[in-house]
Amino acid sequence: MYKIDNENNGKIKKYVKVRVNPLFIVFVPLMVYFNYFPQYCIIYFSMTVHELAHIFTSKLMKAKLQSVKILPIGIHAEIKYNYLSLVKRCLINISGPIANLLFFTVCFILKAYCLYDMLFFIYANISLAVFNLLPVYPLDGGKLLKDILETKLGFFKTSKYIRRISLVFLILMSFLGTLQYITSGYNISLLVLVIYLLFNFKNNKTEVALMNVKNLVYRGSRFKKKGIYPVRELAVMETKSLGDVIKSMDFDRFHIIYVLDENMKLIDVVTEKEVLDYAIKYNTQISFKDLFEDCKKTPL
Repeated sequence: MYKIDNENNGKIKKYVKVRVNPLFIVFVPLMVYFNYFPQYCIIYFSMTVHELAHIFTSKLMKAKLQSVKILPIGIHAEIKYNYLSLVKRCLINISGPIANLLFFTVCFILKAYCLYDMLFFIYANISLAVFNLLPVYPLDGGKLLKDILETKLGFFKTSKYIRRISLVFLILMSFLGTLQYITSGYNISLLVLVIYLLFNFKNNKTEVALMNVKNLVYRGSRFKKKGIYPVRELAVMETKSLGDVIKSMDFDRFHIIYVLDENMKLIDVVTEKEVLDYAIKYNTQISFKDLFEDCKKTPL
């Protein structure tokens, strides 16, 4: 897996930070002590290949690699790519599982010709590919689904749906992990993964609002830099609040909002910049009807 930083695309960093997790130094001797070191090396290599595929693809797509962390379970790349097109973001997300599927195919062919005993290598790569394609955030499958839905539903609504889908799969995985432990008597690997994903699941909720605000604030500078920017139009009833509109906004579109009355007649047209200015002056709970009435008395 890898983390995507959705902040402003700012200045290009000259150097990539590389950090080593202290647990990595402790984890390796433990694997040797429990006679699991060969299997650990295979899994670590497979996960590293997975992440290197993300890094390689991100470079091809002109995304920005910010840092690399060496963890006990592989390397972790922090990539900034929110300013790229949907197709390029999807290619970055899918590249890791594709790399594991390619290694799975190569190992399967080698095993068929009896050149090497590749059974564990085959199992490790197919498991990584399938697991990472699950629609659970922050796995690759969850990121793919999130990027696709955001273009149709907006940032906040997509985040809500992604959380629900992720929760359903995490509950299912918890049952499977418990069954795995009961049948094996010792294997808790799936339960450990579920705990890790639940931790990220909880943290993601607090990041959603901040992330969307950052995108809206920084979009103006990106717009001025590019000179041309994709537009998304929204039609909203005058009884709806500013907050309702903000929740429906995409992170990679500039929004023009058409405000309609109860007879579906156009009252006014505002831009997302005006919506943010009104939200600062008033609050996000004010309706467009009350907003326009007040603006007649005290213009912004």
